[in-house]
Parts: sequence; C-alpha cells; structure tokens
Amino acid sequence: MLIGGFMNFYTNVFARGDKVFVRGYKNGRRFSDIINYKPYMFIPARRESHTEFKTLDSKPVEKLNFDSMRDARDFVKRYEDVSNMEVYGLTNFPYLYIYDTYHGELDYDVSKINIISIDIETDSSDGFPNIEEADKEITAITISRRGEKVVFGMFPYTPKSDKVTYIKCKDEYTLLTNFLHVWQSGRFMPDIVTGWNTEFFDIPYIVNRITRVLGRHEAEKLSPFKMFDDRTIEIRGKEMKTSIPCGISFIDYLPLYKKFSFSNQESYKLDHIAEVVLGVKKLDYSEYSSLNDLYVNNFEKFIDYNIRDVTLIDMLEDKLGFIELVITFAYDAKVNYIDTFTTVRPWDIIIHNYLLDRAIVIPMQKKNSMYGNLVGGYVKEPKLGMSKWVVSFDLNSLYPHLIMQYGISPETLANVIRDGWPSIDELLKGGLGNLEEEYAYAANGTMYRKDKQGFLPALMEKMYNDRVEYKKKMIEAKKKIEKINNEMIKRGIS
Repeated sequence: MLIGGFMNFYTNVFARGDKVFVRGYKNGRRFSDIINYKPYMFIPARRESHTEFKTLDSKPVEKLNFDSMRDARDFVKRYEDVSNMEVYGLTNFPYLYIYDTYHGELDYDVSKINIISIDIETDSSDGFPNIEEADKEITAITISRRGEKVVFGMFPYTPKSDKVTYIKCKDEYTLLTNFLHVWQSGRFMPDIVTGWNTEFFDIPYIVNRITRVLGRHEAEKLSPFKMFDDRTIEIRGKEMKTSIPCGISFIDYLPLYKKFSFSNQESYKLDHIAEVVLGVKKLDYSEYSSLNDLYVNNFEKFIDYNIRDVTLIDMLEDKLGFIELVITFAYDAKVNYIDTFTTVRPWDIIIHNYLLDRAIVIPMQKKNSMYGNLVGGYVKEPKLGMSKWVVSFDLNSLYPHLIMQYGISPETLANVIRDGWPSIDELLKGGLGNLEEEYAYAANGTMYRKDKQGFLPALMEKMYNDRVEYKKKMIEAKKKIEKINNEMIKRGIS
C-alpha cells in the first residue's frame, strides 16, 4: 500500500483477547500499534434487506458488525450447532484486519525490514545443555543486521573487520543485559530472526536462560509488546514447553532450506549445506578436542567460530534469497511470514480475500464433511518385468491445470455419482457410458458445471499466467545480465 509516496505495510499481526497487535512501517517509519478491532460476519439476508453480498451459491447475505472480537466469537459459538442458522465469514480476525487495512496490492520495501541473524554458544564442559532448564551459561552471542555484527563475550577479543563490534562483558549477567539493550535498540530490534536450528535451540535457550538469570520481566523485553506465546515443541522425541516473543517472526533457516531448496542432502548440518551452496565451511577447530577446549584455550578463535556461523547464514540468504521469497509470498497472500511454511492457511486467506473482493462470502468450516474421507491420487499398479519402451512425462503445473480443465470449484460442484460409476481401470479403457455433456466428470465420479468458471479455476488461471509472465521477465533479465557481462569481458573489465 502506497500513501503519499510512502510505503505502508505490516511485518507481524496477532490477536490477544479483544485487541489486534500490529507491527510494520507507516509513512516510511516503523510503528507498533494495539487496535481495538471490530470485526464482522455475515448472516442470511432478511427479505426486506438490500445487500451487495452473497454466498457461493448466490444466496443474499447481510453484514453483521460487532463491537469486539469477543462479541463475534460468542456469536459464532452461539450458533455453531443451530441447524437453520448459517454464519459466514472469516473467524481468524487478524487476517480480516489485514484485509481491511491493507486492501489491494501491497507495496512493501524489503530493505526496511529488520532481518537479524543470530547464533549463541553455551558452556559445554560436561555435555549438551538442557534447553528447558537452561542450566548452562551462554558464553557468546553474535547478531547480524545486513552484515553489521555485534558480538558479546566475557574475555578480550580483537575484531577482524570494521563491521564487527565486540562488547566485552564481566560476566554472563552483564552479557545478557547488554544483549537485551542492543536487541531493543531501533537499529537491531528485529522484524525477522533467523539462524541455523534457532527454532529448537538458540531462541528457546535465550528465552529460558534470560528468564533464569535475569528474571521473566527482563525476558519479556525480547518482545516489542512484552508478551510471549507459550507453546510446546518436540525435540528428539521429547516434548518441551517454551515461550516465543510475540511481534517477531522467527524463521529458522534450516527448515527454510529444506522447504525451498527442492533438493535432498546427505546431511543438513550447517557445515555441509554451506559447502554445497557456497563452497565454504564452518571454521575448523580440529586441533582442539572439543568446542569447550577451544573456548578455554583459544577464546579469540572461539569468537571467530561464533561469528562465522552467523556469516554463513547471511551468505546463504544473499545467494538463495529464501527469506525474501517468504516475504514476497506472505504479502501476496496477506498472511504472516511464518504462515508460508504451512499449506492450508495461505490458501484459506487467498480464497477469502479473492471472494470478498467480489462481494462473495465464505461459509464457516463444518466439523463433519458430507463427502467422508477424501481419496488421494490414483496410483496404477505397475507391470513387473522388463519393458522395451519406457516413456516419462513431466506435466507443467499438473494439478492447477486439472482444476482448470474440469472446472473444479465448490460452487460448480453438481453431484457425485456413487452407484454404477466405472472403476479407474474401466475409465482408462474408455468405459465412460452415457454422460450428460453439460457437465465435466472427474475420475471419481464428481460432476462439475461447465456453464460458468468457478473461483478456484479462475485463481489458478491468474496465478499460472502471472507465473508465465514473471518467468519470461526472469529469462529476459538473465539474458541482459549475460550480455552486460560479455561486454565487460570484451572490454577487459572484471
């Protein structure tokens, strides 16, 4: 969203009670806000009501405004088991707030977003620390913002770069206090925090250790709203309770790499991935018996080791751009950054926003589906033995094209033929029987109307056309870069 020449966009939105908590950038400046949001739902229209809104099957509905999110939730709960009262709309109110506030195409500036890389080291003199108890002291922390690093340790260290600021602390209490001070500063207060395996080690350990050493009130300073989201995570088959600071997106680069690299690796340790992607590795300290031995006998190299881990994360992002991809996806779908790791939520919001733009409201999710269990893709039994001719097909965007081909969409669904429908093997042999031409038939006997395009095929078509357009632009850009590079080589410019 562009207002008066300034970009306006959110970086994190969540709800607690009757309030929506928002962080982002407004008129080019960072803001944090707490909103008494008043949501709305939809109910079947009364006869005398004049309304622009309708359901997917074209029934008129009227908008029902609430004074608070609590009132809206109570209303939905009151009527959830009432058979003759349908309620429509989105009950995930932070995303309804995003829709209302950042309507239309969202104009954002990635360079404004504070992306912080982090890595910590802990005492390991007698084994790995207990994350939930945070029983061992933190011996070093490095945080990085666009290559500018601040490092915290408890012994003398000489930075090897003018982009590294080292803060020597007399003890761990001072180290954690100084870290919180820098974390809260305008320059380093993060919108996104990343690192390698930070979700299951660095972040929960920092929270728990600060709570143990400084107290819960100090740990709350990790959140711009002084609030935590308490959750349970599983580490090595064991459930562990932890607290995540609210208002910040924690995007672990390890699952990020697994999701978007589309490659299988023999190891997902940072050392291996960095070598595969960047051709460099973590700092080698094999001359010492352990990391604790390195800490005790060569503190200078110990801090270099800590800094290198953060540098590798920055280098991976510079080359791969996965966090920027997450940001782009999130703003296209109008969801929080972390939601891009899921499949259902972005699509729920994309569909809701697409339909509401056209004054069409979504039904509430039902607990029990009338269609029972959904069957997955059909896998034909292979013929065993050697074959003379083998053909492999790589179909371009198969599922979106199937949705477009059959017109698959909730509002075009006409019927499901259950009795007498041919088996998959019979269909493959052409056993279709006498079918009505005004319908498209999927292989499971589901019938779809052909007289109109459903919203889902329309969305698929739009997204696919956008993909083709931007892929064409990407190819053109690569050709221009190659041409420029060739010209520079000819002129002897390196």
